[in-house]
Amino acid sequence: MGEDHFVIVGSGPAGHSAALTLRKKDPNARVTLINKEGKGCYHPYLLPSFISGKVDEKSLYVSPVTAYKERGIKLRSGQKVVDVNLEKRHVVLEHKEVIPFSGLIIAVGGRPRIPERLLPFQDLMLTLKTVEDGKTWKRNLRNSETLLIMGGDLTSFAVTEALLQLKKKVYFMLNEDAFWPLRWDDVLFEKVGRKLKAKGVNVLACRNIRAVSRKGDNVIEVRVDDERVVVNMIGAFFGLVPDIRFLARSGFQIDRGILVDETLNTGFQGIYATGDCAQIYHPAIKDYWVSIGHENAVQLGRVAALNLLGGRIAATMDQECITDVQGIRVNTSWWEEF
Repeated sequence: MGEDHFVIVGSGPAGHSAALTLRKKDPNARVTLINKEGKGCYHPYLLPSFISGKVDEKSLYVSPVTAYKERGIKLRSGQKVVDVNLEKRHVVLEHKEVIPFSGLIIAVGGRPRIPERLLPFQDLMLTLKTVEDGKTWKRNLRNSETLLIMGGDLTSFAVTEALLQLKKKVYFMLNEDAFWPLRWDDVLFEKVGRKLKAKGVNVLACRNIRAVSRKGDNVIEVRVDDERVVVNMIGAFFGLVPDIRFLARSGFQIDRGILVDETLNTGFQGIYATGDCAQIYHPAIKDYWVSIGHENAVQLGRVAALNLLGGRIAATMDQECITDVQGIRVNTSWWEEF
């Protein structure tokens, strides 16, 4: 029997954690980490501190790229997986290369979500998911004093804090898209609105965005309901959607993300999904929940690796840690810490 070859797709917090765990627990296996972004694992939660100047680019990275080689992990940087063949047990890269595996962990994370009705304006909005996004924010902030934050995910509050520290004027728009994947809730809206106003943020409670248009090199006009707001930049923070479009015909069960059991198994032997791209079954509540946040991703990556090696560790959260709003279950309440 040949040596095991474990493949991890995605080098975010979950994928990085899974790779290190596999290497530590099985020194003889081949471990390949495939990363489409072209660089090593970075701390996404530090990006707001990066745009505010509190940390430099080097500090964003978990470890230098050379550290993977030193640990015996093959990093396929800048490589994009476009298909997973469950029957033949291999992944296919964009340039048609086929990589066989004996065990697979999918940890591709998510991509910024823009609500469909705002897609016509997306070229005027900045997201903050990658290091390159952070660099764009830093460049644009040099000539910007007034900003509008749309949405209300975890990152939006951290960015708002960073902008206030930079003495920027911040508008924060709250509407039915604000807390995705949670759904609109008037009690939640009131609570978050009070927190934002207490810190000097201008809260826009609106139901309808009529238009977004550029009025100059550094001037953007936003028409919301009957009000016009003129800003220099717009940040869009409507959460992440699992970056799993390439798996649409693979055979996995997919809802919001890849459906997995409490051990993160996808229903196929030796194949797991973890982090932001997974929906995890919780036996106690008899429903699926999604994970949000860096520390959760790190822990789930470790659980997936241990279970790939034969473990039966359940990735369940305490029920009281799982927020249920109109049927959407998540294991964080980021607005409480703002």
